[in-house]
Amino acid sequence: MTEAPLQVVLALGGGAARGLAHVGIIRVLQQHHVRIRGIAGTSIGAIVGAMYCAGFLDEFEAYLRKIDAKGMLRLLDPVLPRSGLLGGAKVVDQLTKFLGESTLEDLPLPFCALATELKSGEPVVLCKGNAVQAVRASFAIPGIFTPTEIDGQWLVDGGVSTPVPIRAARALVPNVPVIAVDLNNVDLVFEGELLDVLQVSKEERELGRIERLLNRMRSNVEERPGLFTSISDSVTHMEHRLARFQIAAEPPDLLLEPAVFGVGLFDFHRADAIIQAGIDCTNRAVENGELDHLVAKARRQKLRPHWPRGTSKE
Repeated sequence: MTEAPLQVVLALGGGAARGLAHVGIIRVLQQHHVRIRGIAGTSIGAIVGAMYCAGFLDEFEAYLRKIDAKGMLRLLDPVLPRSGLLGGAKVVDQLTKFLGESTLEDLPLPFCALATELKSGEPVVLCKGNAVQAVRASFAIPGIFTPTEIDGQWLVDGGVSTPVPIRAARALVPNVPVIAVDLNNVDLVFEGELLDVLQVSKEERELGRIERLLNRMRSNVEERPGLFTSISDSVTHMEHRLARFQIAAEPPDLLLEPAVFGVGLFDFHRADAIIQAGIDCTNRAVENGELDHLVAKARRQKLRPHWPRGTSKE
């Protein structure tokens, strides 16, 4: 077949550990020779998007598939609960091992991270500056991770304002079809094996202050929801409703919704099953002819990419 491959820009939504499904989605698109020309990412979508655009997705996926509950707990660094329970320094250290001192404008592919200005609630599109810092701002879930200051603005998780960054993706690489990924469909329940991150071995229960903090946040004997459960489910429902409005207002060319509802905020140690949910979702889209339809649409419209750069508010 001599036709040019389909070129797309991805809008990767937020959803903490649910976002490992993004990896599986990208893998299937690669298998079908779809050329990803750029990525706009919110929260975990920013992490996965930055890794792909920097050329480190293979290494990052290998790391994710090896991490266990004990390793996940070690990434959590509790601080005095002023503006967030976790400082995020250990996560930043791990991201820096992959991205180093890379700047967003120097990545091999166009990329932007979505954050939210804390005072105004307005979305902020980060397309310039230190890559790790931008990603850190994008995943600063309110109440969980402390906010990040960039250029005099205090920024929190992009999902607060833009759960699925469709508009930012269109602006990043104009005239290219947008494939958006929404992780917050509460009707699509995760079917993989999940265990509570705190249901670990006796040795892991002796990790010290991190685990003791998390244990105090567990559900009690009366089955009352614990802190992390309350935050995780509340954020998911909020982002689901906001995403519905934004997707309806500005529909992507293809919307993918992996079945990941029920995956906890910090269930990164279940990477294999969550990545598989992304693979299954994209395979269904291929089998249903949605990818072929997008290819046909792109050819009819003769869409071609451009390469703008910059930092702006959405």
